[in-house]
Amino acid sequence: MANAIFGAAMKKECFHFEEGVTFLNHGSYGAIPIKIRDRQKQLHDELNDNPDLFYRQTEYQLYTQAREAAARFVGADPENLVFVQNATTGVNSVLKALPWRDGDEILTTVHTYRAVANACRKVAEFSTGGHIHQFDIRFPIKDEQQVVESMTSHLDKHPKIRLVVLDHITSPTALVFPLREMIEECRKRGVLVFIDGAHAPGQVEIKLEELQPDFYTGNFHKWVFTPRGCAILWIAKQHHDWCTPLVTSHMYKKGVQLEYFMQGTRDNIPYFLVPEALKFFSEIGGMEKIHQYTKALLDNVTSMISDKLGTPKPEIPKSMEAPYMRLVLLPEYEGYPAGTHEGAERLILDLMRKHKINTAVCPAQGQLYLRLSATVYNQLSDYEKIAEVLNALPRK
Repeated sequence: MANAIFGAAMKKECFHFEEGVTFLNHGSYGAIPIKIRDRQKQLHDELNDNPDLFYRQTEYQLYTQAREAAARFVGADPENLVFVQNATTGVNSVLKALPWRDGDEILTTVHTYRAVANACRKVAEFSTGGHIHQFDIRFPIKDEQQVVESMTSHLDKHPKIRLVVLDHITSPTALVFPLREMIEECRKRGVLVFIDGAHAPGQVEIKLEELQPDFYTGNFHKWVFTPRGCAILWIAKQHHDWCTPLVTSHMYKKGVQLEYFMQGTRDNIPYFLVPEALKFFSEIGGMEKIHQYTKALLDNVTSMISDKLGTPKPEIPKSMEAPYMRLVLLPEYEGYPAGTHEGAERLILDLMRKHKINTAVCPAQGQLYLRLSATVYNQLSDYEKIAEVLNALPRK
């Protein structure tokens, strides 16, 4: 694996997809290497062959080993890190445990993942009696300071903001936020910071004990290649006493680690495969080698698709480009209302059902964007296929 060749060879050797499917949407659901899928089946057999032994003895040992491996990967103290099923669960765990005061307000961005924004709205409506604010970030983006200043202007206008929810990498628009500067500005104002890093583990380097937000959640089932339903939640030590999980079970008041571990009878095996997924990640070359491949591929295909469709590329600083995801502006097509979730979802489904192409389409700034993912099993011909299909669609 040290000399792994990315593209078609990697896809054939290490992954398995339905025949004829072009998979350009690793960013949404990930893809599990064959060797990890096989190990997952083995652990399920071990669980099913002797459930009592597995749940009463084996599970905690595997959980602890996996937590320590995950913590090393993201530069965290294992005592500050727990597993949750996905980043949305991580966000909800904090929002619904936080001791809100009447009138507390929340700040997010217009690029916040819709499920996370909804969770913030619910808390604002039912727990704080306050409001949710969203600061705007619009293309073209001149520099990182433009993003920082958009946030700080909202903080200064709305002194009741208690919590800011920031993306590490925005889900719909693939922007990498300048987190260090943004966290520092929040600290100056005494505002709590939650980082939604759903797309970050495996895509960018993370050192949580240096970054020091208040909370951080991120998926391992996207770019780290674990089975689905595997994410981390990092909780700064000063919040351990109140940041309890959504499910209260046998370990109530036994400490944050045990409370998050004991969540009733469920399938935690995706967590236990973190060490083997990280080994695979390392064996194929690690982050630097993957970055080199995906950057060259995405630079090429975004130019190719934009030229074919006749649409400009979004203008953003290089420092804010996500390594494994890029946007392409789509023309206005007949039957797909621009700038709407309905139009985006209809186009996603038509590409999947009619052409067996799996990709993401996201609304932003009143238009629809193609969000391309690239990883070790993708190659140029995958993107040439979607370019041909999109170019043939009737336009308004």
